[in-house]
Amino acid sequence: MARQQNETPVAVWYFIAATFAGTLPNLLFPGVVAWVRIVFALIGVALIAAGIVRLRAEMGWGAKPEKDAPPSGSSPDA
Repeated sequence: MARQQNETPVAVWYFIAATFAGTLPNLLFPGVVAWVRIVFALIGVALIAAGIVRLRAEMGWGAKPEKDAPPSGSSPDA
């Protein structure tokens, strides 16, 4: 029986959120102090990292299940 996959992509929303987090202080508050911009940039980088992790899970680039792994070792009959 085939495994049902989640058809809704979630990783793209992490990347969209990272874009907004990185540009929000410049768009809405042009006179904000530098440390606030740095904090928002770090939040954007963290969201990009979370998006990459989620994308790997969605695309199946992570560790493969053991049932798909090739047999290892030798059998006693050989």
